[in-house]
Amino acid sequence: MECVCNRCYKEKGLHTTVSLQTKIPLLSVGSASVTPGQYMAQRNFLVNEMLDSSADSSGTSPSVVSHPKTWVTQEKHPLVRNGLFCLEAASGEELNKVYIQALLAYIFCLVGNEGKCDFFLKELDKSAKKVGECGSVHWEREVKPPAEKFPSFYSRAPSAEVEMTSYVVLAVLHKPRRTQKDLTFASQIVSWVISQQNPYGGFSSTQDTVIALQALADYGAATYSENGQNTVTISSRKPFVKIFEVNRHNRLLLQQSSLPDVPGNYSLEVNGTGCVFVQTTLRYNILLPKKASGFSLSVQTANASCAGSVRVKFDIALSISYTGKRNISNMAIIDVKMLSGFIPVHSSLQKRSRYSKNISFSFSIEQDLPVSNLKPASVMIYDYYETDENAVAEYKLPCNDG
Repeated sequence: MECVCNRCYKEKGLHTTVSLQTKIPLLSVGSASVTPGQYMAQRNFLVNEMLDSSADSSGTSPSVVSHPKTWVTQEKHPLVRNGLFCLEAASGEELNKVYIQALLAYIFCLVGNEGKCDFFLKELDKSAKKVGECGSVHWEREVKPPAEKFPSFYSRAPSAEVEMTSYVVLAVLHKPRRTQKDLTFASQIVSWVISQQNPYGGFSSTQDTVIALQALADYGAATYSENGQNTVTISSRKPFVKIFEVNRHNRLLLQQSSLPDVPGNYSLEVNGTGCVFVQTTLRYNILLPKKASGFSLSVQTANASCAGSVRVKFDIALSISYTGKRNISNMAIIDVKMLSGFIPVHSSLQKRSRYSKNISFSFSIEQDLPVSNLKPASVMIYDYYETDENAVAEYKLPCNDG
């Protein structure tokens, strides 16, 4: 909603009428609800964290009121006024879900309600996960599936935790009377948020990426110094030395260098004033997990055409079910790797897209280039927002048993 109604309005000259038309359905939804300003869900949620939160009387209203944030400052508008009225009433109840607390903290800080803003930030401080006295700070959900452990690497957090931690950053940055102590606290939270950023600039999913990037952008604006200048030195005993200069002229320029020895021990030193973002990226292969968690996946081949010079063609039949602890899964992705030299038959894919809710379906693949000694290919299903819930299977060429 923010991209359509806010960014386009500013950058593309979107007519005011179009922006107002997007508000009309929300106003009708709110007026039809039992409590004024309580915007009930009129669609299926793809993220169970939001689904669980919507069980509270304030579940959907914070999401409606908080996007885009420029609407929140228009407190006289019926859409915002009624939503804030509902949230004011609901905030007196026992709202113990961290996700809801983070949303409400952001909204009340944004509209300048100092009392509610401080209240929810204090509640969030009780459940904060703090690393050391001056280390990173983040928030976790009360109930979540067990994560895979990779002792050598930093564990990546689920999408919902990145999202709600980013909401707390936004809340702290928009406090009515923000202090230097608040900025220091925000920097501790940001330290954790950026550790979850992937090599391509995004995060776990499209949903948390939007909020996390907004939080990082607001933090950058709050801590920006026009005269900032830093020298970043990366070195090792090999010897290896790489120096990056970051100043007002190149502060938006991505500077990067390859590390010559991996694995290896490297030290990083930063001198100067201002804020610098440094990220290391390590790409590696891991064996596919043998044990399924959250999904059941069966893969079979059928209707194989293997005769003579005709291009080999066959169907891949998939049978999938959710076996996790929740009633339903979030949105799930099925990633089917192709055998070397094979491509999908696009007409069969288009046909399948019309029946995407089926738990059993098939599609066709055919040989595009001849490749000998074919190895099996993998099929993986995983929860888009809870990637630790997944299942993996393999298939091979059905002709002459591969």
